Amino acid sequence: MIEKILDTMCDDQSQNFSSYDAQRIHATEAARCTRLSYFERKDPILADNVEKISVLLKHGVIHSFKNAHSEYKVDDLTLGVTADLILNNEFIVKFEVVSILPEMPHPRDLLYINACLFAFKKLEGIIVYITYEGKFEEFIVTKSNRMFEEIIRRAKVLSTLLTESKLPIVEPSEICLKCKYYGRCYNREKKGSSYSLENLFAFRKRDANHITSTC
Repeated sequence: MIEKILDTMCDDQSQNFSSYDAQRIHATEAARCTRLSYFERKDPILADNVEKISVLLKHGVIHSFKNAHSEYKVDDLTLGVTADLILNNEFIVKFEVVSILPEMPHPRDLLYINACLFAFKKLEGIIVYITYEGKFEEFIVTKSNRMFEEIIRRAKVLSTLLTESKLPIVEPSEICLKCKYYGRCYNREKKGSSYSLENLFAFRKRDANHITSTC
């Protein structure tokens, strides 16, 4: 019964793009790893209880704000965006719940909020990182044509791959380590080696002594 309640609450808080057609891509999908977005649409792994709680904690706070939705159309492609908050009808605000405050905004967050600026026709946005302890750091982002061209390119690539059911290439990053699809991209198996650090360094030492003596 508790798991069913968690499932219901998690579905209410999480963003589900599986019902989208391939010509409609959300900026969240385009800004993050293309493989992750592809798997989430084509062959998703069900979230475990740890992930469900994480979704509730992170998105529960964010969704408590007045979310605003908009779209930007390019040819046959529709790019969807969701602003966590529009401040004074001027600034687009994006909140991210993190365990450690970053020194610089993450590239995916920059791409995302920049897409929001184009969709809502605003000039500046604010990315606010919040920890569970209540500490926060904010970054001002100005509208960039170059970043928007990049997220449109990524959205078109994802749209094409979804239409043709072709698996995207691997995009290695530190995020891979915590991704639930890690096993589909990398081999988890640990194999023993016949070499140890102790033996390796001992070999190099012997080799160096041999060179010295022959000289």
